[in-house]
Amino acid sequence: MRAIILVSLSLLLLSCKAKDQIPNTDSWSAFYGTYQGSAETVVSGELDERDLTVVIKPWQDKGFTVEWKTLIYRAEGVTKKTDLSIDFYPSARAGIFASAMRTDVFGQAVPYDPVGEAADPYVWAGLEDNTLTVSALYIVDGGGYILHVYKRSLNKEGLSLEFERMSNGEKVTSVSAQLKQIE
Repeated sequence: MRAIILVSLSLLLLSCKAKDQIPNTDSWSAFYGTYQGSAETVVSGELDERDLTVVIKPWQDKGFTVEWKTLIYRAEGVTKKTDLSIDFYPSARAGIFASAMRTDVFGQAVPYDPVGEAADPYVWAGLEDNTLTVSALYIVDGGGYILHVYKRSLNKEGLSLEFERMSNGEKVTSVSAQLKQIE
């Protein structure tokens, strides 16, 4: 019995230690830089223009940070600004990254709780080939959901951006833009 417990504890310690190690960062380091561009979108029948900036950079020795700023110029003259920054670290699954949105009671960086009282989004990232996808799931009152999906793909011109916002599976907004690398 002791042998089984010792083996189990050893395996648990090894898995925790492996989780703390960062895999080869070459996979996401290719995205490091600052990218800018603009896009035109039609939302609810009205044309909106958007100025977009994306910064992808290392986050401590743990992973990477994605920052993005959006200025939306609405047809009625109203300007809306969004400014977000999210840190990501490797999960136990290859190519999947957990967000470090808050600190838990043990001092570990963890994602938000989407069904908690604050109804913050659950955010994660995925890396496949030349595309870094950041998704944010919002659980709304009544149990429905809103999903934001940002696909950022490296190409010769810089970074292409495909954004979709869906509400209960129905596409509400989509934005496509080509961003130039400025740094």
